[in-house]
Amino acid sequence: MSTAVHLLEELQDKPWGSLLYGKIPEELLLLTDPNGDYYWEKVEEKNIKYFVRQCARHPWANHFALALLCLSDRNLTPQSIMNITSVLNARFRDLFNHFNLTAMGEFLPSHVEQYVTGQILPDHSDRQRQSILTGYNTFMFNLKKWLGTKFSDEKQSALSAYMLPSIPYDNRDFNARTKAITNAKTKRKEDTSAVTPLLPEIRAEGHLRWNQVSRLREAFRKALADVRELRRSLPIEFHYDESEYVGERWHFILRDLKSFRQLQEEKKSYRDFKDEECVLEFIRAEKLEDGSEGDGPWFLDLLRLRLLGHWATDYISEEHREKAMKYLNHWGYEIDDGGKNAPFFPRNPGLLIQGFETTRTARLTNKLLINIEPIYTACMFARFALDVISSSGARINELLQISYDKDCCVVTVDKSVCPPRKNYIFRLIPKGREDAENYYMPEEVFKFMMEILRFLKDSYKSDVIPEVQYDVESRKHLMPKKRYIFQYQSRHINVFSINAILRFLLHGIVIQSAEGNPVVLKAHLLRHAFATHAVQTEKLPIDIVKTLLHQKDIEITSYYSAPTAKQVSESINSLHENWISYVDIQKGILRGPEELKELYDDYRKTVGTMSKVVGGICTIDSICPTRMACVGCGAKVPQPEFKEEITAYYKWADESEKRFEQLGLLLEAKKMKIAKNRAKNELKEIQLIEKSQKDETYAPKIRISSDK
Repeated sequence: MSTAVHLLEELQDKPWGSLLYGKIPEELLLLTDPNGDYYWEKVEEKNIKYFVRQCARHPWANHFALALLCLSDRNLTPQSIMNITSVLNARFRDLFNHFNLTAMGEFLPSHVEQYVTGQILPDHSDRQRQSILTGYNTFMFNLKKWLGTKFSDEKQSALSAYMLPSIPYDNRDFNARTKAITNAKTKRKEDTSAVTPLLPEIRAEGHLRWNQVSRLREAFRKALADVRELRRSLPIEFHYDESEYVGERWHFILRDLKSFRQLQEEKKSYRDFKDEECVLEFIRAEKLEDGSEGDGPWFLDLLRLRLLGHWATDYISEEHREKAMKYLNHWGYEIDDGGKNAPFFPRNPGLLIQGFETTRTARLTNKLLINIEPIYTACMFARFALDVISSSGARINELLQISYDKDCCVVTVDKSVCPPRKNYIFRLIPKGREDAENYYMPEEVFKFMMEILRFLKDSYKSDVIPEVQYDVESRKHLMPKKRYIFQYQSRHINVFSINAILRFLLHGIVIQSAEGNPVVLKAHLLRHAFATHAVQTEKLPIDIVKTLLHQKDIEITSYYSAPTAKQVSESINSLHENWISYVDIQKGILRGPEELKELYDDYRKTVGTMSKVVGGICTIDSICPTRMACVGCGAKVPQPEFKEEITAYYKWADESEKRFEQLGLLLEAKKMKIAKNRAKNELKEIQLIEKSQKDETYAPKIRISSDK
């Protein structure tokens, strides 16, 4: 047996060797560094698997294989390599299909030029067009440096056959990149404009939906307990009334999946079973007020269309695929490549995905089956993520750093105020930093985190949660194993999963841009909305918002928090009204330094963090920005227990407006109208808080159909 043959057989025993053997030339497969170590040893396994699955059969496979070796040896992060390779692979596939190319020798710079300048594939976005040059030039830049420094002239000549052809231009020669960036920013601001005024409603809706799922799980568990206690046989039907905010009665059948998948509908004698063997079949929802058809849980359409997980499988018909894509496109989800994008596909097991047996049985029986535990777990983490991001504007990689230890979870007591106030802080490392910084949270966020801890300890059947490896590629090397809160089944929850479960929790909330396009809520969009709300609505100074967002460059903060088109329009309309309400221009011109000093001293005595004001608590620890016009001030935290104060204020403003109108004092009447609007907004915010709090305490009573 020859040495080469023996060597190739030996390589098949290596994981990467068995994957790549026969798919690339031996010259690339056996490539070694000066120490004799195989370069493929340095390539992340997931990138090798992607290459074999998506690239190996194409004419550009050998060229991408060499680039994979190069980028891995030059220590680009595995995720960066995956991103570049997958994007460039998609663009090559588009171009080769369009021009009917069959070999790399047919691939010309003019093909790329026609694509980047928009002459072909008109449906592609500017972002797609600029991505080919970005990825291409990353490959070429690194390959030239790598080959020139790692290999002899002879070896360089041999490997040149697998070099991509040089392209005599880059993104600077075209306007595609500029247009892509501009369009992306414009769309983000349009989406932010739609989301920002709805932040309180979005957060409240997330809480209400979490309450629904929590109650559904509790009803499921009560039904199971009843079956065991009374030794009932399955299936059984039961129902319960949802809270007044839903106003519906929901009917379900508790089924034994193991028996049901055999399509045996008849009841059997009682047999013991495990919880995970049972599912709920949704039967119907009816409105309590008149008995008409209700909506049921918000996620039913996703189950009907089997959109949880990687939905575009070989098991669905073309008709079902078209229906699913039409539905997803209707709600604004970007679906391409024949439906391969899956907006509700977490990468962590146990989250959201219904499981093979549940999905298979639902498909075969055409029943609406619910495996509640993955949905409950996903919504729990999604609600926590929503609360943290909407409270602090935290980035997703910072959110995922939250761990249950004294270095991360900090509670301080400020005794300088009366009564003493507790500050709840997460210590997290921001993007581009090395040291942890403070992220201030409401007390409710910490309380809910304790609920998650109890759930995790119960799932692990332990008094502690385990340490797991941080799973965000860009910062994985910086983070040690910790008791991260975002974990399940001994694995850290990753970015893909967070985005998927957030989409699920908030799916179906109607948010539209000014052009009428649907807006999909994403973690980063919530961060933009938080910044815009803080500066434009709450009137916080931009340098403070920069600190809250943990950004280095205030120019970035300015972009994040820039007013939306709607806010600019509203500001123009109300500019003079705000001057009338807040600023006495004549006095402002005449006031001298001594008067300003007295004003400062006076305000400092009467206004400070946690001071009680009309309808809530003041959070300003400096000069009052509204001259004590507390109603409607963004610096005040409305409190439900003080709602009557706001109501009384509204009645006073309403009566004053009418009186001033009768007296012909139109300017004063206008002031009162503004005061009424501010009070009305505050009452609405308090109403949302009350709604969530009341809904949380509602405990429905399930009724088995045989009960009287």
